[in-house]
Amino acid sequence: MKYFASAAGAAALLLSAAVGAQQPASDAEAEVDEVVVVGRSVSTGLAQIHVDREMLVDTATVLKDMPGANVNANGPVTGIAQYRGMYGDRVSVVIDHLGVVSGGPNAMDAPLSYVSPMITEDLAVTRGVASVSLAPESIGGHMAARLSRGDFSEAGTEWSGSIGTRYSGNGNVSTSAGRLTVAGTSHKVSLIAEVDDGDDISTPVGVVRPSRLHRERADLSYAFSGDTVDLQFYVGKLDTDDTGTPALPMDIRFIETDLAGAQGSIEVTDTLSFNIRAGWNDVEHLMDNFGLRQAPMPMAQRQNLTTGTGGQVSAGAEFALATSKLEVGIDLTTADHEATITNPNNAMFRVDNFVDVTRDVSSAFIEWQRDTERGDLELGLRAKRVDANAGEVSASGMMGDMGTNVDLLADAFNAANRDLTWDSVDAVIKYRLRISDDAEWRFEIGSKTRAPSYQELYLWLPLQATGGLADGRSYIGGLDLDAERSNEITIGYGLETGRVTVSPQVFYRQVDGYIQGIPSTNMIANMVSQMMSGNPALEFSNVDAEIYGFDLAFKVELADQWYVDGIASYARGRRTDVSDNLYRLAPPNASLGLTWESDSLAVTTEVVGYTRQDKVSAYNNEQATPGYGLVNAALVWYPVEALRLEARVDNLFDKAYQDHVAGINRANGSDIPVGARLYGAERTLSAGVIFSFYSASKTLLAAAMVSLRSSSL
Repeated sequence: MKYFASAAGAAALLLSAAVGAQQPASDAEAEVDEVVVVGRSVSTGLAQIHVDREMLVDTATVLKDMPGANVNANGPVTGIAQYRGMYGDRVSVVIDHLGVVSGGPNAMDAPLSYVSPMITEDLAVTRGVASVSLAPESIGGHMAARLSRGDFSEAGTEWSGSIGTRYSGNGNVSTSAGRLTVAGTSHKVSLIAEVDDGDDISTPVGVVRPSRLHRERADLSYAFSGDTVDLQFYVGKLDTDDTGTPALPMDIRFIETDLAGAQGSIEVTDTLSFNIRAGWNDVEHLMDNFGLRQAPMPMAQRQNLTTGTGGQVSAGAEFALATSKLEVGIDLTTADHEATITNPNNAMFRVDNFVDVTRDVSSAFIEWQRDTERGDLELGLRAKRVDANAGEVSASGMMGDMGTNVDLLADAFNAANRDLTWDSVDAVIKYRLRISDDAEWRFEIGSKTRAPSYQELYLWLPLQATGGLADGRSYIGGLDLDAERSNEITIGYGLETGRVTVSPQVFYRQVDGYIQGIPSTNMIANMVSQMMSGNPALEFSNVDAEIYGFDLAFKVELADQWYVDGIASYARGRRTDVSDNLYRLAPPNASLGLTWESDSLAVTTEVVGYTRQDKVSAYNNEQATPGYGLVNAALVWYPVEALRLEARVDNLFDKAYQDHVAGINRANGSDIPVGARLYGAERTLSAGVIFSFYSASKTLLAAAMVSLRSSSL
């Protein structure tokens, strides 16, 4: 909290200097968000949720409330986005239009971990095929998060902001956050900060160790809005310390990330505008297998120091034609990775696992859209090149056959061609047909590619550094991998009347060259893997696969203050070259909520159900999971306009259940046996209070700052 308070105090001075003195406002009113518990809105083209209204600690968790989406959970703040059976690097995730470079080989800092819930305005999922303009690589879909940085003033200089805290009795998890914005009609400066902290989580069958967490996030931004020019600059920092990841072989000791970005647009004429975006982040990440979990024997203790550095530059132009719109653009992304494994009890032990690894993507796109009274048509093409390379690796401090075999693997890797390139073209066609004022059809076809990740390519030593697969198997990379190509078709229907909204979609995706671990034929790698883990290695290889299914969202207003809403999702993934299923796909699931709301009070009861998942992957030793149902309830109350009180109970009937896309426990010392799938949390009570202000007086602001400072004492 001292970090949070000092940052807030410094921001107050910066805001005053940048924008000017506060204008008196005798009739100022508090800015209050719409009273919504779930905060979900869905159309045929987009699913969006207000994250800051959700009582959770991992932003990725809200994906469970989105049609077709889910989250692969390896720890309390390490959720990996999943959409229609695709996950990890296959799903494009941007924050304020920019991506981030991960710092570790197991996605412990997955993209959505960079946007803490209470400071994140919303998270949007593009339903169906993502437009080529949205991201260079979006084979598995596109998600966009937006931080809460306040609004420009309509007249004069205005202060706005909020401060609040949420507490969960399960694991004593607390989340405290604040936002302070001072804005005029053209200038805006905003500071946002959040601190998350908690102990190990309890389930109906015992405590998950380690599942403690600690994370701090801060962001300072400046924005300018003129008649023809819009600009935004930001700097940010994310620090995660001593956070458990029980489904992975190591836990987080620290992740220290610095971020910076800028974006702007200029309207040259009524028919021509330009935009540019640039982002950068630098990550240093330390993990180990002995600090937070029961430590193995001294000679088996490991720590891994990794770094990730990279950025993105994008530029584009938009032309307004007579009856259509044309957009063109270029995107350049770069990422550099290093990873070194050591043993604190053996100074001679060292594995240079990833050395000077680079992955650069250069691409250009063209996208044409035409909107008519009857329908909308979109055509898009993106050409891209992916370049990857890696330096020479080495290992020391291993004795006997192990050392000999590891040296042979290193020598073979170093002698191989590691300078690799993939060229490809993505194509998208979308058509929306309006059949009435209330209803529409959508038809979407996309052919997209994804070049291999650096883990899939350059993992020369059989380890579980797999981008967060969390299956407990050891993998080696494949330097001869082809890019994945997905050919997808989506058909959607949308109906929105005065009281009924429904939006179902069906989809089919064929993936040529799907990258999957299969039994390795590398005898040396298998021997090393057997000695380290007791299992032979899997090797990342290209296979053929298909994924198909449907998802829907609906809302029905029963009366003036009553409504029901819900979602349903189904994705079936299987290999088509052999008889096996794709790994870690969420089973069919649905949720149904009943809400009563007034101007100041909203109460929701929700039922969530998941079916049995027995379509499991044999190659990944995947375990089937039984179905389950949960009942949750939430309340939001505004006793006065500026004050929001929240209460929530999850798993009301204390059901013992296993989420299929939760990981397998790898940590000794937990109440969950090693090799068993992690259980969901027991009955959990949570409460929160959030105070918001708008055009506040100097006295009110001073009181808020005093409160912040007092909280750090």
